[in-house]
Amino acid sequence: MNKKTKAAVLAIVLAFSINGTALAAPTTSLQQKQQLEQQIEQLDNQISTVMSEIQDNEKDIKLVQTQIAKVEKEVKASEKKLATQQELFNDRLRAMYMSGSDSYINVLLEADGIGDFISRIEAVKTVITYDQKVMSELETAKAELDSKKADLQAKNDKVVATKAENQKKLDSLNKNKKDLDKKLAALQTYAGVSDGTSKSVASAVNNVNNIRDNTSAYVPSRGSADISSSAIVAYASNFIGTPYQWGGNGPNTFDCSGFTTYVFRHFGISLPRTAAGQQGVGVAVSKSNLQPGDLVFFGSPAFHVGIYVGGGCYIHAPRTGDVVKISSLSSRSDYSGARRVY
Repeated sequence: MNKKTKAAVLAIVLAFSINGTALAAPTTSLQQKQQLEQQIEQLDNQISTVMSEIQDNEKDIKLVQTQIAKVEKEVKASEKKLATQQELFNDRLRAMYMSGSDSYINVLLEADGIGDFISRIEAVKTVITYDQKVMSELETAKAELDSKKADLQAKNDKVVATKAENQKKLDSLNKNKKDLDKKLAALQTYAGVSDGTSKSVASAVNNVNNIRDNTSAYVPSRGSADISSSAIVAYASNFIGTPYQWGGNGPNTFDCSGFTTYVFRHFGISLPRTAAGQQGVGVAVSKSNLQPGDLVFFGSPAFHVGIYVGGGCYIHAPRTGDVVKISSLSSRSDYSGARRVY
């Protein structure tokens, strides 16, 4: 093989090598981008769940502290009452001393005859019984107080500890998410990354716009007769561009399940608040039988949910840093089913 031939072969090999790299890189980057987006969605779901648990912890702590304050107030009132009763008892004893009797025995010895003696015995028994009753009530109230306060304090300590654990989880999740956000941002700056679904999404957007323009507004007073796939898609599309936010219930911010919950509530349909909860309602629908208005899920148990709009696309609140938008199902490797709830 002469030099010219070698040079030609080398040029061909080099060309294929360069072209292969150029074609492979976007594909690899796209897969990485999709994986990162799905991981961020998972973290968003976990963060939202933990934040909700922390809010519940704070409510529990506030409730327990209110109960402790109430018990302490009741205890003070009880102690005041018992102190008053004790003072009455002491007054009676002082009255006995002032009459010249310095003990119960003297009261009995000073009796004037058997009738007076029996009468004095009954009187002394009454005083002693009252004394014992007062002391018993005081000790019982104190024991109940100590037990109730101890139980409440233990409950408070447990909830505080649980909140601290959840806060650690949240800090860790936020750190992981921050790292993934950086990786995603780096990939998105790569000019060759394209999901290859822009045409299908653009077509779906046009179709949704047509549906919205040609669908009458839903009138709740007419009941389920006005609930149609077109009405659901048309209403959901009103929120395109709305920012994603953890725990967002609408209409100014949404998380994924907050979005679907808000949309279907408009039609009088109540859904569980979480994606995993929504995965268990309605009727299962195969991917080949999807129709607009169906809920579509990702992950099992689901960590993400959206609403199918047709053309292989769905509308959803994707993740932090993004907005409600229409995306292609073909870009998801974690699709896990659909449910029809209307």
